[in-house]
Amino acid sequence: MYKAFEIAGYTKAQVDAKFGHMIKAFEFGAPPHGGNAPGIDRLLMVLRDCESIRDIYAFPKDGQGRDVMLDAPSDVEEKQLKELHIKIEKKG
Repeated sequence: MYKAFEIAGYTKAQVDAKFGHMIKAFEFGAPPHGGNAPGIDRLLMVLRDCESIRDIYAFPKDGQGRDVMLDAPSDVEEKQLKELHIKIEKKG
């Protein structure tokens, strides 16, 4: 868990100060969860009597997970990165 915070720019001391109680709790395991919530898309599928969940999705994806309407994900231009003040650095 510390590695994820380190990537986000936190020091171990900052993580312990802000999230130490959660990290301590996770030492005993994740809290119980059923993972059985139907979700609004499934509920709409039943209410509209649809045979496929794809009929409900507002932004459907193709078989490779690409959004065919927005052509996403796609390559990012340098101009876009500068506009958003994003700098990409290679580790090494």
